[in-house]
Amino acid sequence: MLLLPRQFTVHLFRFWTKSILFILRLCVGLDYAIEGKDNLKEALKNGPCIIACKHQSAWETIACSILIDDFQIVLKRQLMHIPFFGSYLKKLNSIVIDRNSGSQAIKDLLRQARGSINLKRSILIFPEGTRGTPGESTSYQPGITALYRDLNVPVVPVALNAGVFWGRRSPIKKPGTITVQFLEAIPAGLDRNEFIKILQEKIENACAKLPLRS
Repeated sequence: MLLLPRQFTVHLFRFWTKSILFILRLCVGLDYAIEGKDNLKEALKNGPCIIACKHQSAWETIACSILIDDFQIVLKRQLMHIPFFGSYLKKLNSIVIDRNSGSQAIKDLLRQARGSINLKRSILIFPEGTRGTPGESTSYQPGITALYRDLNVPVVPVALNAGVFWGRRSPIKKPGTITVQFLEAIPAGLDRNEFIKILQEKIENACAKLPLRS
C-alpha cells in the first residue's frame, strides 16, 4: 500500500466499504438509501466543493468512500496513531488536525484544504466535530466557516439518520434503512454568520424529518 499510488488505496477503501456494507445487510438487515445525489453533481459541475455531513455514527465514516467520488476527509490527529490504519489514512491524503492546538488547528486545516482544492478534490468535513445523538443538535465548530470563507467554493450539506441504527459507541447495530440526503448546495460568497445559520438550519431541519426509530 505504501509503495503503490494513492488511487490503489482509494480502490482498497471502496472495496473494504462495500464488503462492510454487504455484511451489515446480510447479517444485520441494515441497508441504506441515497437521496439528492443530483445536488452533489450540480455543485461539482464547476470544480470541487466542501461536503458538510451530519455526524451520528461510525457508519458515515465507512460509507463515505462510495457516496462521494474524489475527496479528502478532515479527521482528528489521534486516528493517525492507530497502527497500520494510520498509515492507510495518510496514504489517502487525509486532512489531519490537532483539535487541542487552538488557532493552529485552523491554520493547518486551511493549508491542507487549499492543497486538496488545488488537486481538484472535494473536502468532506463533519462540522460538529464529533458524533451526536439523533434528534439533538450540537454546536457547529469554526472549522467549517473558516473553510467556506477561505476556499470560496460551494458547500453541500448532508443529512442522515445513521445514529438511529448504529449509535455512538454502541456495539449494537439495528436492522432498517439508513437515509442519506445530499441537500441543495450553499453558494460561495455569503456572510459567515448567514452561511453558518443556513447550513445548520438545512442539516438540522432535514434530519428532523428523517425516521428516529428503526
